[in-house]
Amino acid sequence: MTQTPVSKLQTLAIAAAKSGDWQKAVELNQEILTAAPQDVAALNRLGMALLQVGEPKQAKEAFTQVLEIDKTNSIAKKQLDRIKSNNTPPTPAFNKTYFIEEPGKTKIAELHRLSGKQVLDMLSVGMNCVLKLKNRYISVETEDGTYIGALPEDISFRLTKLIQTGNTYHCSIHSCSNNQCSVYLKELMRSEQNKDVHSFPTAKMAGAQNDQDDRFLLDEDFEDEDGLMDIEDEVEELDSTRGEEPEAPAGRDFDD
Repeated sequence: MTQTPVSKLQTLAIAAAKSGDWQKAVELNQEILTAAPQDVAALNRLGMALLQVGEPKQAKEAFTQVLEIDKTNSIAKKQLDRIKSNNTPPTPAFNKTYFIEEPGKTKIAELHRLSGKQVLDMLSVGMNCVLKLKNRYISVETEDGTYIGALPEDISFRLTKLIQTGNTYHCSIHSCSNNQCSVYLKELMRSEQNKDVHSFPTAKMAGAQNDQDDRFLLDEDFEDEDGLMDIEDEVEELDSTRGEEPEAPAGRDFDD
């Protein structure tokens, strides 16, 4: 009997989790681990699936194995902390449309000025957030108004002007841990005034969809590979469409 390639099993395991078939996800990840016992991603996926089917002891074993292989693995550490505190992770709000990159319309941004661990522990990948315009930055909050963090200054400066002139945006949690949180930003509507202005500088597309799906499923931390334009270039590009003089970017001290 021909053995299914590990890459195919990975695709099937991710698809099972995306569809909410957690028992199938358990079985597929176990099959991967039979062929590749040191596969950290499969162990993390197995642990997540076991938590969803109500097997925290087995999940703990899977995450512990991860740390034996990679002692710095943030996913396993985070889930073991949750198991220890009897805090079952929420079911990932997986949707295949999340995190798809569209040149000029999407961006993954790491938040600054983060809230405390208690708030970050409540977050889950895919959770919708709200953008709130402040005096010199944009804060990211949960739908019930709990502060999470702030967008970087360059993105805050750019989006503030675009939002004030009619654009609208979607924001959701892309990855989170005890000391890091990034969000996925997507342009939903571009106003007539901004019809020729990209929300985000065009950058190279991401890698394989499976890799993105796996990161989403595992709540994994990873750096955005997109390059950022110099903030002055961004301002000139934006303001040139309206005949305004470029404004200086916001300073580092935040105040409402």
